[in-house]
Amino acid sequence: MKIKSIFIPLFLIFTLIFSIIQPVVATSESISNKVLRLHIIANSDSTEDQDLKLKIKDYFLENTRDLFTADTLEENIEIANTNIEYLEKICNDCIKANGFTYDANVTVTKEFFKTRVYDDFTLPAGVYNSIKIEIGKGNGHNWWCIVFPSVCLYACTKSMGDYLTEDEIELITDGYTPKFKIIEIIETIKSKQKTAVN
Repeated sequence: MKIKSIFIPLFLIFTLIFSIIQPVVATSESISNKVLRLHIIANSDSTEDQDLKLKIKDYFLENTRDLFTADTLEENIEIANTNIEYLEKICNDCIKANGFTYDANVTVTKEFFKTRVYDDFTLPAGVYNSIKIEIGKGNGHNWWCIVFPSVCLYACTKSMGDYLTEDEIELITDGYTPKFKIIEIIETIKSKQKTAVN
């Protein structure tokens, strides 16, 4: 009887919390399905490798400014896949110009990202499409931005507002709140479950 009296209130509390957070999680997942991220991983955490990572970032963005201009996520993913060799050449040219001998590997993939607080917004945790650049061994800290919508090059509110709903914009521009941690926990569990299945 005591177990039942404890279980029922706990169940009701859990149901209430789930009903509140589920729409937020759904909005978060909707955002992750509309964004193409650029993810650059340094060879190591040495000062030289971290500096090179940032040089590659600048050189990459400079040379792809007019490349990712399509109006949809799917089209920009296709552009990335079609131009993989060109994207790798950009990175490797920058590496060699700075006197390093290792190569960069560029892939278009899906990756799990934790919550990231940006200058003007907070991007929730989740699985995102990404252009992933691994420099050398890829053992160093990473850098990321958003290729589509083009946050890397333009103001967030201008580009994001054209592709996200009002609810999605409200979520990411509302500042970092506890709901982002809850989203991250849920999305981390989902990501690990998918990895285990695959």
